[in-house]
Amino acid sequence: MSKKTAELKKTVVFIVEGCSDKKALEKIFQKIYKHKNIIFKFTDGDITSDENISADKAPELIYRKVYAYMQDKKLLPRHIWQIVHIFDMDGAYIPDAAVVKGTTSEYIYSPENISCKNVNSVLERNRRKSKLMDYLLSLQNIKGIPYVGYFMSSNLDHALYNIQNLDKELKGDYADAFYSEFAGKEELFIDFLRDEVVNGVPDSFPASWKYIREGIHSLERHTNLHVYFDINPV
Repeated sequence: MSKKTAELKKTVVFIVEGCSDKKALEKIFQKIYKHKNIIFKFTDGDITSDENISADKAPELIYRKVYAYMQDKKLLPRHIWQIVHIFDMDGAYIPDAAVVKGTTSEYIYSPENISCKNVNSVLERNRRKSKLMDYLLSLQNIKGIPYVGYFMSSNLDHALYNIQNLDKELKGDYADAFYSEFAGKEELFIDFLRDEVVNGVPDSFPASWKYIREGIHSLERHTNLHVYFDINPV
């Protein structure tokens, strides 16, 4: 896309965790919002769970993804209409009692609990992740660019494919298959979210975040991404 074309359209940069997340969603959003310049950037992992990423570093890491795109397209911050961060919940807000002793060093997710040999590592991760998400959600902008966060629960794989603990090697295949289901009929994605994934999440943005923080909702299959389409009608 040329600089002139990009300037004519409102540019929205979506931030997701991985390449497969981008593959699943980017073309759908681009087709739905034809009047906007939709770009997905991924952080190569969950920055909210990384013990080396503090609250002061996280916004800078997000901005770097946006800045790289601006540099590539020779744009200025004023050309970026919004940064939309799609978080994986990963059970970050569940009660400590919902973290149970397991048989593996890996975190095993279910709609009821997280199991792991090292329970304390999960508890510490949840405290760190929830605290950083709360901080990021309190931001109105990053370096002057409007910033907002939405969620997939328990993660994007669970929300879109109804599969928890999906093998990393299969994520790309599932992403391709998911997009193929909506190719040429991308507007049906919004109905899919409402019919299959919302599962009781309120239609109000603040209420949706209150809901996902309660009980074990952040382990269940949910999203508030439908609210984005309400706030930003096609």
